[in-house]
Parts: sequence; structure tokens; C-alpha cells
Amino acid sequence: MKSRVLGSLVLMSCLLLHGCAIFMPSYSKPDVSLANVEMLKSNLWEQSFRLQLRVDNPNSKSLPIRGMQYKVYLNDMRLATGVSNNVFDVPAYGSETFELEVRSNLWRHLADLVKLVEKQQSVSYRIEGHISTGLFLAPNINLKEEGTLDPSQLSF
Repeated sequence: MKSRVLGSLVLMSCLLLHGCAIFMPSYSKPDVSLANVEMLKSNLWEQSFRLQLRVDNPNSKSLPIRGMQYKVYLNDMRLATGVSNNVFDVPAYGSETFELEVRSNLWRHLADLVKLVEKQQSVSYRIEGHISTGLFLAPNINLKEEGTLDPSQLSF
């Protein structure tokens, strides 16, 4: 009797899991890239930047974005961490840009950054985090974007 009940439970569990897989949309991972960096204001204790990120959706369905958590690094120095509650949809086979306002205290790294800018050396950046889609049973999209910034193109 116990084996019959156990077998029925296993069969029902498999059917339920298979049913959930039917309803869960299969999305390919979108590409997220840094489109622009803008210095908003700067004083001795805090700097404000506006990062513009581009999301490219390679899917045949629109991709909802319901928020994100992120960390920003310059030359492996953590510049900022934060969250954003930006809500928007990326159209199917399309792209959308969104902005993050980032606040940081670069005081402890100021000497290193001034040397890089004076020597016109490129600055590597990395943005890590995850993006929430709000889709039922859909995992967060892991975010990892890295590249270099040319100091001659930056304005302070």
C-alpha cells in the first residue's frame, strides 16, 4: 500500500514539474552593455555619476525588466553598489536603454585615479549584479559587463 501511494506521489510530482515547464517561458540571456557615463556632480565626500546601460533582447517575446542590484568597479576598486527599481520592457528583437544614478566616495582612491588620468591610461570597469524580470518562475538575469574607458574622452 505504501509503495502504491509513494509511486502515485512521485508520478504526480513529475506531472506537476512538467506542467510548470510548459508555462515557464524560455528566454535567451539578453546582452547588457555600458552605453555612456556622465559625471553629475562631485565634491570632496561624494561623487554622482549617471550610467546608461543598453539591454539587447534576442528573444521573440518582449522582456520585462523589474529592477536590478549592481556593483560597479574601476580598475578592481569598488566604486559603488546599489539597487534600482527601473521598470520597463525591452521589445522582442529590440533594445532599450536605462539609466542608473550612482553615488560613490572615491576619496580613498583619488590619488590612484588622478595618476591614471594624468598619464592618459585607460581605466578598466566592471559592472556586476542581477536583473529581475518579474516573470513567474523565471530566474534573475546575471549581469557582468566589463571594458575600458579612455580618459581622454572623460570630462570631470
